[in-house]
Amino acid sequence: MRKVIVILLFASFAVLGLASHDTVAYGQEKAAVGPQVTRWHGHIVRLYKDESKMDVRRGDIIKTIRFDSSTKWTEGTKVIDMSEFKEGSDVVCLGTYESGSKVMTATRVDLRKH
Repeated sequence: MRKVIVILLFASFAVLGLASHDTVAYGQEKAAVGPQVTRWHGHIVRLYKDESKMDVRRGDIIKTIRFDSSTKWTEGTKVIDMSEFKEGSDVVCLGTYESGSKVMTATRVDLRKH
């Protein structure tokens, strides 16, 4: 009788383990579907306001960052005007890459002052 109870107990744990594994895998699959937010920290090298883009350098690497009317321009938690961003400004850009593109579209650009 004890052997039957032990076997049923192990079988129930095995079924629960497989069910929880499938649930975790489903959650991870679903999380990976959306676009990932990327962070780029550097100094503005060139600012092309008429083309809605800027080049931001970190070390020897320069990335082109696009912005649009939905981009938030901030300094910490405070929203500020884009005119405060100049060439040489230390910035953190948060945004996403379009598939197959090397240009990031910024959802937020944060000005860092030292």
